[in-house]
Amino acid sequence: MKRTKITQDNVHLLLPNKVAQLADRLLRNGKASDMASAINMVYSSPVYAKMECEKTKYWWLGVNALFAELISNNE
Repeated sequence: MKRTKITQDNVHLLLPNKVAQLADRLLRNGKASDMASAINMVYSSPVYAKMECEKTKYWWLGVNALFAELISNNE
């Protein structure tokens, strides 16, 4: 099986699932009032900016670590 190398051109393919999981956590933890605002919070956060930049390797982090940073940036 051939492994695909993660590059700046394809890192965006990894992000929708993490965004959905982060938005769900924001909603469940009362940090957002609805799913649309939760998704907007994720996409407009410094955490997302780091995730979409392949060089930071934030796309590799688990949802727990990403959520902890997302919350610390919003408090």
